[in-house]
Amino acid sequence: MNNNWDRLLIGIMSLGYLVASCFLIVMAFNWADPLLYVERYLDNTEGWVLGFVGVLAFISALALFVSSVCTKEVKKAALHETNLGQIKITVPALEHLVTKSAKTVLGVRDVKPLLKTEPGGLSIQLKAHVTPDVSIPNVTADLQKTVKDYMLKTAGITVNEIFVLVNKVSWDTKSRVE
Repeated sequence: MNNNWDRLLIGIMSLGYLVASCFLIVMAFNWADPLLYVERYLDNTEGWVLGFVGVLAFISALALFVSSVCTKEVKKAALHETNLGQIKITVPALEHLVTKSAKTVLGVRDVKPLLKTEPGGLSIQLKAHVTPDVSIPNVTADLQKTVKDYMLKTAGITVNEIFVLVNKVSWDTKSRVE
């Protein structure tokens, strides 16, 4: 299932739970008018309406349960075709390579990569945390060049474009035990 379908089902189920909880609150305060209206409505409708609503609720709940239990396949990016077969590397592994290369750039404290695989290579978005004592345009240009060269050298992947977003400038450092 895709994410939009799951969100729609969760929204429908949440709305049903809201209605049910309102009825429980009404019952707790002995306010009988809405409950009598619903009871009269259910008595006058045919059984297929209730059955249809029940089947929809059951299918929605079952679909949400199955999507929550099933594991999602890790996305893979095809790298090379050889005479023995195709060589693939996972997106999380590529993200690790990007992070490793980005942290070697002087002035970069932390980086969070977001990769998109494309037919001609990769598109990378980097959210960077840099120190305030550096020239941000120079550091980001160096960051782009370093990541692009490292990915080509280590994984053999062409990087089409690298977008850099500097979202934090500070001296804060993480404690490291060496």
